[in-house]
Amino acid sequence: MSANVWALIGAAVGGGGLAGVIGTLITGAMNRPKTRADAVALLTDSALKQVNELQERTAEAEREALAARMQMRVLAGEIDAAVATLRTWRSAILSTPGVPESLLVMVRDPGGTINGRHL
Repeated sequence: MSANVWALIGAAVGGGGLAGVIGTLITGAMNRPKTRADAVALLTDSALKQVNELQERTAEAEREALAARMQMRVLAGEIDAAVATLRTWRSAILSTPGVPESLLVMVRDPGGTINGRHL
């Protein structure tokens, strides 16, 4: 080794450099498990946040699905009422004498079914 390297080593040891290096190594060794624990805590917190967010989204989707099912029930009831009215009108038209033939043709053959409901 050259004289400059020995001079640098001597200055580091003599000026407390070795103590600083050893202190840094000890601090690093002591903090290492803490860093791992911090990383685990950070990952756990992150995972919990994601789980909570997914639970909130799932609950919202369930509420929306329930509202849609309820709306579908209301609409189905309204459709059934409209079909009943149409059946009443059809019966009245077919049983009334003097109804124009073109109307009777339409009423006799209503075109099959509407959304699976026979008129």
